[in-house]
Amino acid sequence: MISLLALALVAGDPQPDIVPGCEPDAPIRDPAVCKPLYDDGTYVIQNVESVAVGTKEEMKRVREMTRHCELANRIDGVGAVDVSVYDIVNADTVSRACVIGWINENAPNLAFSEEKYKQRLKDAPLLED
Repeated sequence: MISLLALALVAGDPQPDIVPGCEPDAPIRDPAVCKPLYDDGTYVIQNVESVAVGTKEEMKRVREMTRHCELANRIDGVGAVDVSVYDIVNADTVSRACVIGWINENAPNLAFSEEKYKQRLKDAPLLED
């Protein structure tokens, strides 16, 4: 009896069916098919993707040099160290390819990966006040 109860608790509620391509971490999510990640009635976020990692100044340069891609973005700083992540917001295939293409061609050492992010955090000196 206890094993059946434990199994029921572990199983929990079934996960709702997620339409392929509408996963929260999908780089491009079709607004005609996928619910937004965020919608406050004024601003809608359909997708967010981290595409570069480096210092705050490096991320500002990526932003400036990819401005022609016409894509919403944000620079997300870590805090006590000079490590920032450049995120693109509401990308479509053209704007995403524009930004990632520029990074791969001009600053491949800044292209985002979890491993690179963790290494940057490990190696970064603390910021001074």
